[in-house]
Amino acid sequence: MVDSGGLWTPPEDELGEALQTAQVLIEEGRADEAGPYQQRVIELARERAGDRPDHYEAKHLMAATHYELAGSLNASGRHEEALTALHEAQLGYTELNDAGVLDATSFLADVRARRAMTQAHRGYGATAVLEMDGAVIAYGQLVAGPDSLHHQPDFARVLAMNALILRRYGDPGLAVASADAAVQLFLQLADQINESPQALSYARYLCSATAVSADVHASQSRLDLALEADEIGLTTADTLADSESATDLRTLVSALTRKGKHLAIAGRILEGETCLQTAYATDRETAERVSEELERGLPPSLVTALETAELKLGPFEQYYRLLGLSQPAPGMTLATVSGRTDPESAAVRATELAELVRPMLAQDAETALTLGLEAHYLFAISSERESHRMRYETSTYAPIWAQTLLDISAAYDAAGQTEMALDLAGWCAEVATALIPFATSDGEVAELAGSCYRHHGDLLAATGDLIASQHAHEAAAQLAT
Repeated sequence: MVDSGGLWTPPEDELGEALQTAQVLIEEGRADEAGPYQQRVIELARERAGDRPDHYEAKHLMAATHYELAGSLNASGRHEEALTALHEAQLGYTELNDAGVLDATSFLADVRARRAMTQAHRGYGATAVLEMDGAVIAYGQLVAGPDSLHHQPDFARVLAMNALILRRYGDPGLAVASADAAVQLFLQLADQINESPQALSYARYLCSATAVSADVHASQSRLDLALEADEIGLTTADTLADSESATDLRTLVSALTRKGKHLAIAGRILEGETCLQTAYATDRETAERVSEELERGLPPSLVTALETAELKLGPFEQYYRLLGLSQPAPGMTLATVSGRTDPESAAVRATELAELVRPMLAQDAETALTLGLEAHYLFAISSERESHRMRYETSTYAPIWAQTLLDISAAYDAAGQTEMALDLAGWCAEVATALIPFATSDGEVAELAGSCYRHHGDLLAATGDLIASQHAHEAAAQLAT
């Protein structure tokens, strides 16, 4: 929903009509059809702004519509274009914020959240987790501020998005914490949300949160909680299906399939079969997709990965310190990776996790990848928060980070997960750039940085991006000389 923040009101002309049409399509769950209207809004707003740098109303409309356009492009599978639109939105909101005409904190958090979902659609899960982590933290600060009530529905929305990404690319324990928090907040705010023009959109996010909650609780044998989440999701999806949107109908079929599977696990076979028969009769393709997703299961949690590592490697000294990451840091809620520990300790814990990755890769790749991803997330958070260790002890921590990224990216590539491998290789190349000042005096660091660039270049070439691949290999060659 394009929110003006009080800066402008929709005009009553062609621009306003295009804007209204796009909004209606989005609310009806037909975002993939809204793109042409949003493009027209941007064109008309740009014409009105002309060469006036102080035409903030038009600039805000362009930023807001670029943000919405990204959602429409994602719905059409055009994820690269969506990232471009989000970049334009970020530039626009930043300009308005710097000019002092708009507090863009929530808008920039929304851009980051949508960028996270876009990266997840591309298969760039590591980047998605970290982008969404930042969005959740930003909204957490907003709901702790003076305008808390206004931001709470969107905080619930971002928590639901965070849960979706963590379910696939992070710790299921964090995912269910985020999902349950979102569901609870949505239910608490039901009256406020039902009066909102975005009520249908919030209902869709509630369904996604209940799905994650039910899946994780069921996987951990908490079937009463799973079925409770299923019931909330199914009731909400049934209401949404009245919109006659194909997207909302798929949401209903997903909820029926999920509940049917969980009822069967709980021993309520006949009820489960009734749900599944209805789901398959309504949309077999969607029902089969959800069934396959449930059969694949969830990635290991950090706790499970540590327990497996201790079992296969034998006791290790840092086990209990790392186990402490499963509890929230002081003043934090454990629904994000950054809630595990403070930025200074994050680099130390990441190093301890990284020490386990190579030994585990030879014995249990899935566990090794979980440990490696969690190490990467902690290194990245410590770096983004500009911790003393990551700023002033770069030569100590960055090589460990780079080697971990190199190892797990290669492991994902070997497993055929090209997108995730390329995502991590991109991070690896960025960390290699931070190593360059130390490469002239340390041959091992130079070789590591070169290996990062070459690995990234090889994966870029394999995906057809030959120009970027050439640049990566040139950077490696420069280090070698």
